[in-house]
Amino acid sequence: MLKEKEFTKVTKEDSWCKNLWRRLRELQRDEIEGKNIIASIKHEVFQTKGDDEGYFEFNVSSKKSLKSGYKTIDLQIENNPDIKKAMATVIGSEPLVGIISDFDDTIIVSDVNNKIKLGFNTMFKNYKQRTIVPSMLERFNKILAQNPKNSPSTLFVLSGSPQQLFIPINSFLDYYHFPKRVLILKKLHGDNTDSLSDQFAYKSQKIERLIKLYPNIKWLMFGDSGEKDLEVYRFIKSKYPHKVKAYYIRDVQNGEILELDEKH
Repeated sequence: MLKEKEFTKVTKEDSWCKNLWRRLRELQRDEIEGKNIIASIKHEVFQTKGDDEGYFEFNVSSKKSLKSGYKTIDLQIENNPDIKKAMATVIGSEPLVGIISDFDDTIIVSDVNNKIKLGFNTMFKNYKQRTIVPSMLERFNKILAQNPKNSPSTLFVLSGSPQQLFIPINSFLDYYHFPKRVLILKKLHGDNTDSLSDQFAYKSQKIERLIKLYPNIKWLMFGDSGEKDLEVYRFIKSKYPHKVKAYYIRDVQNGEILELDEKH
């Protein structure tokens, strides 16, 4: 749970100085830590506690049958009258196709292997000035169209970026009209942190959790050749051969996207 901050309107003409100021403001967030959080959905009430950085998670079983789709949730801090509306994605038990995708150099051009370019892209450009990877949006839409018409989006964007970059990453995905998604980012401070350097452990653990959480989903995974995506996806495919339909790796040198399998 975070205290709300106002950020200036983003335009394609913004200077690097303005972008840097905005990014620093986004990174310097005021957390509301250690508070009890109450969630209400369909007249059921659940409670959890935020951690030392204000993040929280609900692991609950509902007594009521919730149809697949999007449901409005009321969220509030205990003993605080303010109620915030949030949208929950309810994924049913019907067979579905899902996407797990990396972000940097898979959806957005970031030049992760060139740390100077990566730093410039991250800190000195806003999301309207960044470059989208060609064809990725069309690929995702085509895959998700295989699911029943009224099914919720099963797109999960798994990034090694810190949670402090949620706003620019989510804004980029909205700006380019990517489907609704769950955005999974690294927690680098406080309790239960993710590894800063071990991308293999971080991504494989998150993917395995999704596979176990949604046993009815067959997955397609997208990544790039810049870091550990190939190794992670190869490991997941070998461990869960019946859960992964295919995985795709974008070559960061020439932009080609290759479909691979456990034989490669």
